[in-house]
Amino acid sequence: MLAISKRRLLVSTSVVLLAAAALWLGAGRLGLLPGETARTTSPGATSGFSGRAIDPPLPAPDFAMIDHHRRPFTLSGLRGRVVVLFFGYTNCPDVCPTTLGQFKRVKILLGDDARDVQFLFVTVDPGYDSPERLAGYVGVVDADFLGLWASPEELQPVLSAYGVFVEKEPASESPVGYWITHTASSYVIDRQGRLRLQEPFGSEAEKVAADVRRLVQESFEGRQADAR
Repeated sequence: MLAISKRRLLVSTSVVLLAAAALWLGAGRLGLLPGETARTTSPGATSGFSGRAIDPPLPAPDFAMIDHHRRPFTLSGLRGRVVVLFFGYTNCPDVCPTTLGQFKRVKILLGDDARDVQFLFVTVDPGYDSPERLAGYVGVVDADFLGLWASPEELQPVLSAYGVFVEKEPASESPVGYWITHTASSYVIDRQGRLRLQEPFGSEAEKVAADVRRLVQESFEGRQADAR
């Protein structure tokens, strides 16, 4: 991982997925059954994706939260759509607003394919980021984006399942008295609910859009083949 800026906002450089072993930093496991293994390829490696491909794909751990409209939400409820998932917080000074801006650009680049994609922002600061605060942060970037909230007790297993690192640090210059160091990459889940890609922070929107479009079209072509 690489710490960036004086606030040490964490950029995860790889997803470490090992069967029957704790993830790096002791964050937990990501849906692996005994005997299963997974690895990530380097960007642009034989997978053909610009992001880091998870090989083989893994079932994305399901979770239940509420969205910024205070509606019940489950990840499995998005089966059939491609999901772009990010963990952040509303007082984040640089990584989170930059990522949301990237998401907006990716959606624009996707054009009609964006109808089959859902962008999610899960707060890692549920004590401060109420659904209403998420609505004013995520919803104003794009009305189709969803901010997600869960209680600290409900959130922790999700962070562990995805290997997301979160650490709160006191900071006098912060408007709320702290910054949160957190994993800053995004996760891409395909229509079948499988974790397929990790897009590092700072990835070009054009490349992320190409990766996401490939998953949209791959799944569509697969359904056409099944119908024949």
